[in-house]
Amino acid sequence: MLLYGHRRMGKKTRDYWNPLFGSIKPRKVSFLTPPATRRLLTQPCLDFPLDYTQDTLDEIVRLTAGQPYLVQLIGQNLVAQFNHQVFEAGQDPNRPIAMADLQAVIQSPEFFQDGGAYFTGIWRQAEDSSLAGQPEILFQLCQRDLSVSELVEATGLAHQQVEAALATLISHDVIHATAAGRYAFTVELMRRWVQRRLRRILGKKMP
Repeated sequence: MLLYGHRRMGKKTRDYWNPLFGSIKPRKVSFLTPPATRRLLTQPCLDFPLDYTQDTLDEIVRLTAGQPYLVQLIGQNLVAQFNHQVFEAGQDPNRPIAMADLQAVIQSPEFFQDGGAYFTGIWRQAEDSSLAGQPEILFQLCQRDLSVSELVEATGLAHQQVEAALATLISHDVIHATAAGRYAFTVELMRRWVQRRLRRILGKKMP
């Protein structure tokens, strides 16, 4: 089994001179479904003793869209925080993990640093792509959902460039088309990371 990471191997499969790439059968590993996300959090093993409130589980699904690395990161941090509260702060061990616990985790200064492998990996992939304009599009979409024509106006890119960049970002599960004909981030936490990055850049440019 060969785990290839971010980039697709479709073109490699056409290199028949290469015995490795010429014989593979690509399988895309995508995000977890909402039920699978909830199950991973509440039943990572058969005797898992912790429970979650329903609104907390729903919010984790909304924030991650089932992205496995982020679901695992949030779950790990919630369990570590719960253990600290119970065994060091003496809080009730029978209470479920609630929305306040989740907010404390994702609003901590360390959270986006801990998730840097995912966030910076996605960003560098957009920056290094041969299809220009992806970072500019992400900066615009972190502020609000936009249509193709709105992105052309906001970024100053050609219509063809915007469409090509959007197609690449969609294929990498970074953004998706909404029912209203606009484009939005697939993972809310990724949108927040890009928004934080944009604010830092704008802050440096301010007098």
